[in-house]
Amino acid sequence: GVRVSELVSLKPEDVDVEGGLVHVIKGKGSKDRNVPLTQAASEAVALYLQKRGKTAAHSARLFCDERGALKPRHVSRIVKRCAQAARIPKRITPHVFRHTVATHLLRNGADIRQIQVFLGHASIMSTERYTRVELSDLRRVVEKAHPRGARA
Repeated sequence: GVRVSELVSLKPEDVDVEGGLVHVIKGKGSKDRNVPLTQAASEAVALYLQKRGKTAAHSARLFCDERGALKPRHVSRIVKRCAQAARIPKRITPHVFRHTVATHLLRNGADIRQIQVFLGHASIMSTERYTRVELSDLRRVVEKAHPRGARA
């Protein structure tokens, strides 16, 4: 759920693998926030840090290659190559992952305000654009939450 600019700015000390937390320092609007990591993400970052080895000498950033810190365009190329390798016909960008995280959180019961904080939005209106609510989702909510929603 982090912005690609925030991702490439991360330093190893910004990630608490054991606590499952990423400290985004000076995100958009120069705001700091904490973003929780799933267990799988924590394990992946821990493994990455172990294997990172020699590349670490070239950069103080968490994500780097043999030339140094990754830049947003490098991340975009990596995502594009992975999408092509997976034969995904749609145009996939790092920002698509942000939208997807917001949509999954919403579909699984997260409150829009929680998603706003998670994504680091100053305005709830920004968050609403990220959460594409489908008719099937609305129908499920009505059936579950409305007193007369359950079909007899």
